[in-house]
Amino acid sequence: MKVKKFNKKNIELKNRKSLSVVQAKRLDNYSETLLDVLDKYANEINSAILAYNKKSCEETMMIKGLRKSSQETTNRKTHMENVEGIATEIAKKLQLNVGSTMIMARNHDVGHTFLGHSGEWWISNVKEDFGIGYSVHNAIGPRELIYTNGIYDEIMDRIKEFNPDIKEKELTRIRRSLWLVFDGINSHNGEKTESEFIPNLSKTEAAFTEELEKCFVVKGFDRTIMPATIEGCLIRLCDKISYIPSDMLDGLREGFIDKIDGEYIPVLTSLGITQEEINDCNVRKNYDSIGRKLQIIFTKDVIKNSTKKVIRMSPEISRLMHELRNINNRNIVKYVVLKEDNYTYPLAIRMLMERFSLIVLEGDTLDRLKNASEDTEFAREIISKYEGTPYEGFARYISQTSARDYEFTEKIVKEASRQAIHDEQQKAKEIVLKGEAFQESEEFPLRDRRIKKYIEYYRNAGLMQENESDIDVDAYGEISAEERHYSIREKIALEIGTKYLTTLNDIDFFDLLKNTEVINEQQVKSLTRTYKSIGKSELEKEMYEHSEAKKIREEQVEETEKIKNSHDDR
Repeated sequence: MKVKKFNKKNIELKNRKSLSVVQAKRLDNYSETLLDVLDKYANEINSAILAYNKKSCEETMMIKGLRKSSQETTNRKTHMENVEGIATEIAKKLQLNVGSTMIMARNHDVGHTFLGHSGEWWISNVKEDFGIGYSVHNAIGPRELIYTNGIYDEIMDRIKEFNPDIKEKELTRIRRSLWLVFDGINSHNGEKTESEFIPNLSKTEAAFTEELEKCFVVKGFDRTIMPATIEGCLIRLCDKISYIPSDMLDGLREGFIDKIDGEYIPVLTSLGITQEEINDCNVRKNYDSIGRKLQIIFTKDVIKNSTKKVIRMSPEISRLMHELRNINNRNIVKYVVLKEDNYTYPLAIRMLMERFSLIVLEGDTLDRLKNASEDTEFAREIISKYEGTPYEGFARYISQTSARDYEFTEKIVKEASRQAIHDEQQKAKEIVLKGEAFQESEEFPLRDRRIKKYIEYYRNAGLMQENESDIDVDAYGEISAEERHYSIREKIALEIGTKYLTTLNDIDFFDLLKNTEVINEQQVKSLTRTYKSIGKSELEKEMYEHSEAKKIREEQVEETEKIKNSHDDR
């Protein structure tokens, strides 16, 4: 019997049952074969990406870097190195592609914003208020590398430089495979409570690109993506194996908790940490040995329960690891953002986005940005105009905008704008149909004005059915000037300003706030008070829990309980 030619692009997982045994096997091996190609050139690929991976020892992990008290407190750089060590060890044991695993692990957080997840959530809130979508760290990295920096070309140049005799056919195979590395980065978000990871073997490069775009358009979409490779699945789990013990240690270093006791004890002892070890660490006030042992326990469990087809933890170890995370959330993570942080930073982000957008909208700047990287005269003009000012960094950044970079930005802004109008109209419909009062939020003043306008329209139109057609967006979508419903050009300008902000680390962002006089000297002193200098009792009074963070943590508790119930049923 003649087997039909295998065409990856036309095969989706839903059609898998119609495949022949040979075709199904080829599908199973497809992504791994592509990664085999990349593994030979892992050092060249990694060195090209690392040139853009500026995560430093001063950049925030869970503890806010501007407030940390201890030099040992985990930072973004040490976390990525730690994930790399854990993931490559497991990859070797499972005979996975070690080189590709190393690249994904070492660079998985390349897109993290200033002030960690808090900065990411604040930026997303402001963007949602403007109606221009969201920003999530796992997608920011691939976007910057692929579209802003043209990393594929740099990687190919580097490979050719160090392998001068390489054949064109081999180069084509490498380039065709590179998306898998960035898919691993884009799909590493591990906030959900998962015990088992099976790669999405039917994913294509086109599907990866669509997922990347949707991360900027649809709220929470990044949490629904599954990696295309088993190596990507491994990174997603190793991220948690790294940060969960580190969060506990950082809480001890910074004084959020005085010692390991209370609800930590039964979880740690069930994991194999003895009471004697805990007592000894409490006396010495040094808990590094417990952190290392926890990572070893988790790592060994993954190796024992995983294969080349599935990354898995045992139900009990997974439950205990996630319960440890939940305890950290209640006792440590919950307190790291203070009210003054939440009052100052979102307002500062909004002000900077608007200032940057004015620069972009001045004269013909926006139109020339469509291919600025090829317009040397424009680069000289914009840099010269802002040289020596706090906005010089922004001017230099946008002067390198390529046509491909601009097209991606324009596309996601238009999609996000349509999605925002749809979501806001649906919210208004729901409120009218249920006869509820609209609850406004301090975080979304512009969005809430738009929703109120839609509510007014629906009530006046006599909406009675859930399937009533949407408002004619062309006729009604542009709300009055006082309501500040921005035009597409204004939204693109705002997104370009946001895009620059997401590339800044903690120190650069804070310096920008000072240099632009968005914050004053008194605020500088207050925002850099260390956690220990504030004290636990005052932290409890001053702490602010971000609504998105609270929602995620509540979901994590529910998901952990499901693992326990599933294990008990067995």
